[in-house]
Amino acid sequence: MAYRNSYFSLIISDTGIMMKYYPPEDGGERLKMEDVTKYLERNRIDECDLKLISDTIKKDEEEEVLISKKTVYKIDEYMEVMVTPDKMTATARFYPPSDKGNKLSIEEIYSGLKNQKIVFGIEAKNIERHISNPVYMSQIIIANGKKPVHGHDATIEYKFNTNRKAKPQLNENGTVDFHKLNNISHILAGDVLAILHKEDPGTSGKDVYGEEVRPPKVNREVLKHGKNIQLSEDGTKLIALVDGHAILEGDRVLVSNVYNVENDVDNSTGDIDYNGSISIKGNVRAGFKIRAKGNIEIQGVVEGSVIIAYGDIIIQRGIQGMGRCQIVAGGNLVSKFIENAHISVNGYIETDNILHSEVSARGDIFVRGKRGSIIGGNVRSTTLIEAACIGSTMGTTTCVEVGSDLVILDKVNKLKKEIDEKNKEKIETTQNIAILKKQVEKGKKEKIPLMNLNLKKLLELDKEIETLSLFYEKGVSQLSENKDARINVVKTIYQGCKVTISGDYILVHESLSRCSYRKEKSEIKAFPL
Repeated sequence: MAYRNSYFSLIISDTGIMMKYYPPEDGGERLKMEDVTKYLERNRIDECDLKLISDTIKKDEEEEVLISKKTVYKIDEYMEVMVTPDKMTATARFYPPSDKGNKLSIEEIYSGLKNQKIVFGIEAKNIERHISNPVYMSQIIIANGKKPVHGHDATIEYKFNTNRKAKPQLNENGTVDFHKLNNISHILAGDVLAILHKEDPGTSGKDVYGEEVRPPKVNREVLKHGKNIQLSEDGTKLIALVDGHAILEGDRVLVSNVYNVENDVDNSTGDIDYNGSISIKGNVRAGFKIRAKGNIEIQGVVEGSVIIAYGDIIIQRGIQGMGRCQIVAGGNLVSKFIENAHISVNGYIETDNILHSEVSARGDIFVRGKRGSIIGGNVRSTTLIEAACIGSTMGTTTCVEVGSDLVILDKVNKLKKEIDEKNKEKIETTQNIAILKKQVEKGKKEKIPLMNLNLKKLLELDKEIETLSLFYEKGVSQLSENKDARINVVKTIYQGCKVTISGDYILVHESLSRCSYRKEKSEIKAFPL
């Protein structure tokens, strides 16, 4: 070691006992008086000059002093062994022999340790070093236990949002967006929902007495789940079997492909965008949006909101659209009534009344309520519209249309509108070129770059018009006439209504009852029901 504590040794003769003091070196500790008195008591040396011993220690110089005129037998080297409370470390403090005493042999040191039952982790190098170069009155580590390796508890890592408290999104301008609450944990079939990181029990150690020291106990965990979830073979992963959403109920993971809303869709829920079906027990308040890859069922009223479903939409108490409601269904729509809304469905529509709405269905439209009225707006079906009454005694403009594939028809109409806009833009560009050309001819050369830009734009417009026209002609060729398309009026159709079948239309000049409008030989006629 780099330092040495101070120590002493005794020189015993017939005339008395001398103490030789060795001061500390390189920052070692100074000898304590109690160490000396303890040593003297152990070896039954009494009637010593304790003041002289104390003064010698204080001077801290190598020196021999007579501490007693009595004499004793020789004193052999001995050691004191101390073990830490945790029994993981044993230290020895060696006391020097008198001038004629014997030093401890390595065998005696090992025997002394064995007698104190210290048998594990013996630091042989430290013992050998002391034998070859004795160090006294210092704590020397002679045994180290093997500490246990602590393990860790099992943990579960959830791969979805387990916090079901909806928090609104904060916009960049500092306002709060209650439409985006991010409170649904969307999942797909095959998604890993949770991972179990198993516990590590750790490794036992041993203390210097050779006894096992166990690491602290760790907690085990198991993955708990409901239906629509599969546990991996090794029990460490939960895997979704269906598309839907995941929630954590207590310590169980649950998956459902139906998202249930117990109350209204409003600021408390925000907008809902879900990969499965949605069931809403309350109303859908104005300004909110719902989108589902499955079906949507609403037990309350839909106000001025946006509802989109890949499947069917069922609205038990009807639609009060306020002119802002948009509903799109990949399947069918069933609603108590439809008022001031924009509707587009790929299947059929069943409702009691349609009031002042834009309604489009590729399937049949049945308005079969007690009144069963279509009043105002524009109602279109590829196949059939059947209602008790169409229009009103007030002469409200009401348009009903059947016969053409509405998807293709809308696409053709949109292309026609784009072509008209491009042609209008082409005329304006041609006029600009003519004006700029005259200015250049008059010597305004700075107008040349602008004229070139317009010439380039004219070429691009020609290409765009040509492409749009090709698509338009293709769409027109796909518009086949549905010979079975008809409009059935169970009670009355009022004057002022417009009836369109496969692109042709007539205006109803006088009210008719119980009739069916069909197209026969390119002419729309009313037949008795």
